[in-house]
Amino acid sequence: MATNLRDAATVLPLRDMDGSLEVFMVKRNSALGFMGGVHVFPGGVVDEDDSLIGWKDALSGYDGERSSQSMEKLDADRTLGYHVAAVRELFEEAGVLLACDSSGRVLGGARDAELVERLGSRRAELAGGAVAFMELLVGEGLKIAADALHYFAHWITPEPSPKRYDTRFFLAAMPAGQEADHDRVESVEGGWYEPKQALDLYLRREIKLAPPTLCALDRVALHETVAEALEAAVALDVVEVKPKISVGEDAVAILYPGDDDYDTGVAVHHSSGRILNRRVLRDGLWVKP
Repeated sequence: MATNLRDAATVLPLRDMDGSLEVFMVKRNSALGFMGGVHVFPGGVVDEDDSLIGWKDALSGYDGERSSQSMEKLDADRTLGYHVAAVRELFEEAGVLLACDSSGRVLGGARDAELVERLGSRRAELAGGAVAFMELLVGEGLKIAADALHYFAHWITPEPSPKRYDTRFFLAAMPAGQEADHDRVESVEGGWYEPKQALDLYLRREIKLAPPTLCALDRVALHETVAEALEAAVALDVVEVKPKISVGEDAVAILYPGDDDYDTGVAVHHSSGRILNRRVLRDGLWVKP
């Protein structure tokens, strides 16, 4: 792994609402240097503490070998770190905690209302480093509900971007009895969107979206329910996506694996009937050709 490439995890929280599938997104603070003002899914970098061996006893429903195989035979420490970071970042940025008690019962519902409220009040402590994530969970008798995460996509930031990430995307059903809410520090807004709605808002320039987010929304939009989306993720054979940027005289394009021009990295094929797997920058928007 290149020295300037950092592991990162992001989660798409999903819920069924009024017959539609919705995903929770946050708008990053415009003051932030990276992705400021852009709508994203909750997520962030994998911290060193996220791969501590002690986490193996603090995860419920976690099969390290199976997870490693599904994540393109990733080594055990990194596989563990991605799962821990995904749950931690989801809690820090959206207030959603994928956790369960010693019996395996998922956190949520009326009987957990007081605990959920108490944990929510400590989000800032966790984000600020005043308390470790493992300490917070163990203190409440909780474990990470690792089986609530469904591996969904793998993106690597292309060169020569100044900040590059090896990012794994996960889907997760919104736990009953919990409410998603942005952190009001890194993010200034948070809300639930139907995938097609978010894509339409982008085309109307009402929100900003990055290409990986556009592609993720495109895929989630294929499903009508959370159960359907999660079932599809289980059967999904995730492949690494390392985009290539093609800068031509007339257009800028992002090429993805499977595109006729991906190997060369230069977009030259435009005729109908050819396989295209790209987005083109038109009037400031990344659109399908």
